[in-house]
Amino acid sequence: MPFELRPMAKEDVQEATTLRLASYENNAFTAIMLPTGMSQANMDRMVKGRQKAIDDPDNYALKIVDTDNNDKMAGCAVWEYTKAMSDEDWARARKEALNAYPEANMDILGEFLVKDQDLRRKVMGHTRWWELVALATLPIYQRRGVGSMLMEWGTDKLEEMKVPGFIVATDQGYGSYLKHGFKEVERWDTDLSRWLPGKGMYKNVFLTRMPSGYAASSS
Repeated sequence: MPFELRPMAKEDVQEATTLRLASYENNAFTAIMLPTGMSQANMDRMVKGRQKAIDDPDNYALKIVDTDNNDKMAGCAVWEYTKAMSDEDWARARKEALNAYPEANMDILGEFLVKDQDLRRKVMGHTRWWELVALATLPIYQRRGVGSMLMEWGTDKLEEMKVPGFIVATDQGYGSYLKHGFKEVERWDTDLSRWLPGKGMYKNVFLTRMPSGYAASSS
């Protein structure tokens, strides 16, 4: 297999950000949420934030390279051992999320973000979790095992750390996450035809996975 998993360096972050956006180019939710595309200012903010996060020992940024194609980045992922959140932290995170994309269609994004933040708080509470923050594969490399390599690394780490895992999944990743032991706890469904005639239902699914032998009292 020509694919190899490596840690992501700061100089990889720009490519990873572009890759992540490309992986959602045919996603109807993204098309409605960002009708004019991602602004350069917001892309720059994302790159700077991700570069800074690489220095965080609780943040694990990974890439898959195609060694048969000059180490071209085929996929990437970010796993994070989240910080424990107080009520004030959750309130601040919700406010920051709602203000993160000024160019977005807040009619749909606001609806999702409120659900997302409320569900995270309900599931995570004030404990620490192992979370898949992002996972993306270039379209030309999809269905070739790239995503599975990134997931297997994360689930192995989850078992090593003995902490619960959490993912917010789109339609694209849902089936793969189930195969890697995650279970659905709640979902957000919306009818995209409200914004784009001809489009159907779209879901974001909230999933968790407990490590072997984990007891809730141990958190």
